[in-house]
Amino acid sequence: MRVCSLTILALAACRLTAAAELTGTVVDLNGRPLGKAQVSLAAADDTPGATVVTVFTDAAGRFAFPDAVTASPALEARVTARALGYRTVRVARAPGTPLALTVILRAEPDEAAQAPASAWLQRIGDRREKSHFVNTCIGCHQVPSPFVRNYAGLIEQTGAKDMPLARRQSWLAIAKYMNYLWSWEFGRGNPSIPVDAEGAYAVGPGERIADTMARHFTDAMDRFENYGYGAPVIATADTVIREYAVAPPNAIREAMLLGKPKHLWVADVASNDIVEIDPATGQQSRHPVPFDGVSGPHSLHRAADGSLWVTPFFPSVIARLDPVEGSWKTWPMVTDEGETIGIHDLSFGAAHELLSDENGLIWYSDIANNAVGWFDPATGSAGIYRAPDIEGRPGAGAELYGLVMTSDRKHVWYSQLGIGSFGCFNVETRAFETHVALPDPDAGPRRLTISDDDILYVPLYGAGQLVEYDTRARKLLGQYDLPDTGSAPYAVTWDPVRKVVWVATSNADVIYRFDPMTKHFGVLPLPRTGAFLRMIDIDPETGVLVTSYANILEFVPGPRMALIIEPGDGAYGRPLTGTGR
Repeated sequence: MRVCSLTILALAACRLTAAAELTGTVVDLNGRPLGKAQVSLAAADDTPGATVVTVFTDAAGRFAFPDAVTASPALEARVTARALGYRTVRVARAPGTPLALTVILRAEPDEAAQAPASAWLQRIGDRREKSHFVNTCIGCHQVPSPFVRNYAGLIEQTGAKDMPLARRQSWLAIAKYMNYLWSWEFGRGNPSIPVDAEGAYAVGPGERIADTMARHFTDAMDRFENYGYGAPVIATADTVIREYAVAPPNAIREAMLLGKPKHLWVADVASNDIVEIDPATGQQSRHPVPFDGVSGPHSLHRAADGSLWVTPFFPSVIARLDPVEGSWKTWPMVTDEGETIGIHDLSFGAAHELLSDENGLIWYSDIANNAVGWFDPATGSAGIYRAPDIEGRPGAGAELYGLVMTSDRKHVWYSQLGIGSFGCFNVETRAFETHVALPDPDAGPRRLTISDDDILYVPLYGAGQLVEYDTRARKLLGQYDLPDTGSAPYAVTWDPVRKVVWVATSNADVIYRFDPMTKHFGVLPLPRTGAFLRMIDIDPETGVLVTSYANILEFVPGPRMALIIEPGDGAYGRPLTGTGR
């Protein structure tokens, strides 16, 4: 028995010492270290925590994973590396050191497998043509994704006598197919919404889009060289990206951290559910929004009291979840006059938290009616104010989209996606005050943010730009090209501690950081292609970024995961705990 006990203790000690820090070096074929390279570790099947953890190398090519890892025979197979312009040759363990790796990369001129979809849009030299294309075609999926490029290769293989005609007809067929998918997705089996292949999600019959693709996608699109991020990479050796796969149905939209201990809360528009994920264990549970019908949770808003407010993709309803008690309250959203409301965003301020006016009313953007609206949570009453027409811009396509509230709680600023404008509404006088019509109607302003000093930041989805606007002086401060103007910036978020703006892109597989003091951008590369982002939330205590790969259409391939990103700059001075493996 004594010998057996000693054996058990020895085995236990081996298990304890086997779990340690995984470190290593990334080098090229000549042994030179590669800095700013990504190294990712996929979790073993029985490992708790994130699905994949990614770190970056320092200037000497060294990397270290923050969580304890158990050595296993298949460890190398779970490690991958990415660096723009390189491909992995080998991942090997150093002799006698089971948790020390050497990753060898080789320079690869062909970046077709690494460059984001946005890189290929450099072919479209005319800014207006490109903004129209981006604003029209990248709302549901990345273009040109590998699947789109494969289709281009198939067109070239036809050997048609009239290739320009063959390309145009082929791309027109795809435009019709995408319109069909859009009709199916938004109809969700509702017989009152016909599935129309000639219908449009701002595409019309697709003629203009087919013309653009036929002119610029004129080869097999199987090779790309010399893509650059366009700005410095801001990742450090302390940057950590944790990705959490979400169980099907998983058309996830937005994510944020709430509660003590902090859990991920993720909206799933393919169901009525909010998904709760424990970052430490990876365990998931679903919280159905109590609503009779398909709600499709869309936008998430954190309140100062820790509650989670949800607005839907489909019906007119607002829901509030108390994460501690697990209790819901819902309000069907119809105006006092009986009008249907199409809510997109609720009003929030510089802290990215729900913000009401001085009378306790919550304001929202009504995308269906191109209106600003109010809602009284005490009574359930609601009303809307339709935005006035802008000369030369068709009101039918205006789509009042993003919404933020100024620090005096007297004004809300909104964007109008379809007509390239943004403006201001006074919640006290109930009057529209300021309209800013951008020169390009396809500029595509989407989800806004506002700073502590009431500086408004507007991402121009179509134009690939960022607008900086002083709401107090009613003055445009600047309109800046993003490092990649095909990146389709979906949303921006003000960081009240770092005093920067984080930009979520949906076509470039990166997050941008904008410094208002220097007017410079930085780039944070994401670990995988197809990283379609829609919103970034910032945990107010730790400063980690929370976002998601939000490929929404069920027929569109692409990752669907929630992310926690530690930028690695130590700005908040308080690390996020409870994410270890």
